[in-house]
Amino acid sequence: MINDFLQPISEFVQGRFREHCSPKSLFFQTDFFDDKIKSFESYQIAILGIPEDRYGSDFLGCSEAPDQIRKNLYALIKPRVDMKIIDLGNIKKGNALTDTYVAVESVINDVLRKKIPILILGGSEDLIACQYKAYYGIQANLQMVAVDSKVNMHTPEDSNKLSYLPRIIASEPNFLFNITQAAYQSYFVEPETYDAFERMNFDMIRLGALRGNMSDIEPYCRNADMLSFSMNAIRASDAPAQFNASPNGLSGEEACQIARYAGISNDISSFGIYNLLPGLDREGVSSALASQMAWYFIEGLCNRRQEYPLPESNDYMVYRTTSRNADEEIVFYKSIMSNRWWMEIPYPRERSSQEGKFMVPCSYKDYQTAQNDEIPDRWLKTYQKLL
Repeated sequence: MINDFLQPISEFVQGRFREHCSPKSLFFQTDFFDDKIKSFESYQIAILGIPEDRYGSDFLGCSEAPDQIRKNLYALIKPRVDMKIIDLGNIKKGNALTDTYVAVESVINDVLRKKIPILILGGSEDLIACQYKAYYGIQANLQMVAVDSKVNMHTPEDSNKLSYLPRIIASEPNFLFNITQAAYQSYFVEPETYDAFERMNFDMIRLGALRGNMSDIEPYCRNADMLSFSMNAIRASDAPAQFNASPNGLSGEEACQIARYAGISNDISSFGIYNLLPGLDREGVSSALASQMAWYFIEGLCNRRQEYPLPESNDYMVYRTTSRNADEEIVFYKSIMSNRWWMEIPYPRERSSQEGKFMVPCSYKDYQTAQNDEIPDRWLKTYQKLL
């Protein structure tokens, strides 16, 4: 029973949240898990806090983040569309860090099996690997977006100190299809890491490439099953409550935009916020920003539109392009309602037993690339992974 792993939000703490809330706030749209709630299948989103910071000295204080984010989140006005929200409370700290990992994976896995999207309030970044492992038995070919300023692929002798990326990539059984590392800063990334991502056909989106073109990350979010967001991806002026804060990074507005893209994605079923250190906060700015990111994820969920292009549908414009560099034409679909794009990728001849096409969210830029007689990078990487 997942109840054994959970510490519900007490009436006293709820009362403290209520003090800052208006009748139209998110607090009054949320039920708090307790012994009286026997099941929560009817809810449309679950919130889970993970007060864990034992991964390393840099992360001490992250355990305070979940309730600090909640205090700000529940004071925000609820979205226009009503949504049934359940706050599951916090994960109980295990005797050892690995015990907490088991609890986190079990609880998230149970929520996902109920087809309920989950908002995760961390906690240190090592928990991102737990967010991934929770999909075991649920998602055969998982795609994730990791928003972080650094891309750490180090493999120290102490396996307990592995960064979340090596833990995910080396995890057995492996059900990982793709990682998109977004908003990284080049001076934090070693050349060997670029080479490793290239070999595995994973995606990397540099911070500079995103600035002014935030819509470029939307297709990656639309194609993902989970998104993790490290507060280290945000510049220090907008989120000072982080270790090794950088003067460069995403702005608060850009962070909220990514959170909303995650919310409106039909496939993203978990969204996690990590590496917030309330003890380093300045006037609660970072906690307030994290709560607004959480709000935008919830607001995005309220506005999800079930879109998936089918050949016989009249809701999509179909564009066909040919290239001297490709054996087959590349077929694009554009939604008439939302202007969002997809492209077809044929299964390689080596997998001739596989029927149909693999449909991948893309952007108008991919279509322009194909029109210029070039094969879009997104098409090539996906095709290689299908081999």
